Amino acid sequence: MKRLSFIIVFLLFIAASCSKAIVQEQYTFYAMDTVITITFYDTEQSKELAKNVESIYKKYENVADDYHRGNGICTVYDLNEKREAEISFELKELLEFSIEMQKDTDGFFNPCIGRLSRLWKQALEDKKLPKDAIIASELSIMNETDILIEGLHAKLIGEGNIDLGGVAKGFATSKAKEYLDSLDCHSYLLNAGASAIVLGNKKGKDFVVGLSKSFDSGYYKILHLQEKAIATSSIKEQYVKIGDTLYSHLLNPKTGYPAMLYDSISIIGEDSKTLDAYSTACFAMELEELKTFLKNKNLEFVVAKQDKLLFQSEGVEDYA
Repeated sequence: MKRLSFIIVFLLFIAASCSKAIVQEQYTFYAMDTVITITFYDTEQSKELAKNVESIYKKYENVADDYHRGNGICTVYDLNEKREAEISFELKELLEFSIEMQKDTDGFFNPCIGRLSRLWKQALEDKKLPKDAIIASELSIMNETDILIEGLHAKLIGEGNIDLGGVAKGFATSKAKEYLDSLDCHSYLLNAGASAIVLGNKKGKDFVVGLSKSFDSGYYKILHLQEKAIATSSIKEQYVKIGDTLYSHLLNPKTGYPAMLYDSISIIGEDSKTLDAYSTACFAMELEELKTFLKNKNLEFVVAKQDKLLFQSEGVEDYA
């Protein structure tokens, strides 16, 4: 659901107050419909590290693609078309994690939302709402679809299609972090386009993260973070106005309609793959349900509506 994500979190860096200047090296590449930037600080062989990080993103981008056939490898598109296929280890990881998130969020994240997602994407492009009966039919198809995995064999039961847009980027980002951690590399900033950002540290210093407003310029919240991940779901530049109503690109899998309770939700934690899925799921939850869900997960979060802070968890002030 976040395939066309835009960068909505702007990173403002604090200059280090030390006698020796920090060597900052930045690398940018395009993957998962997003400009991804990784910045290293006083890090040896940073170019090689950046290339390896890019390859991680590309690997998961390829298998999660639900618009193109794979070239010698099964993609989500291929599985949706064939309904049954041999899959790679990477796609198996993504599918199993998506099923786990579906259970964990009580269906507020649903990997079988593909047909509904396509229906609404076309409707919003045409600025013509789908009929209620069609939405109800597609919702029923989604709910009656299951993903079965045995080893490296996957099968779709039912007529629904898979869409991993709500987890693929966060999952790849978590894999990139695991790679950097394995090399004891912690002085970096990995910006995967708002829905998945991982912050190491700037030679022991915090990063300043501005959560941008959805409709106006500026930020509705400023955070000081290091050694954390932050995931954001937002309608910024991804909504359509039809009549007097704004419609989000993010859907509520319980109703089949766009989720429009909030402008944005940002969740702070350790694991970008889980935060990415949770931010997608929570966008469709009522506020009290959202608060209970994330409190039970021991996660800090910020919710905005109409470019203003709607709610923040108690621990957020520790990062203010």
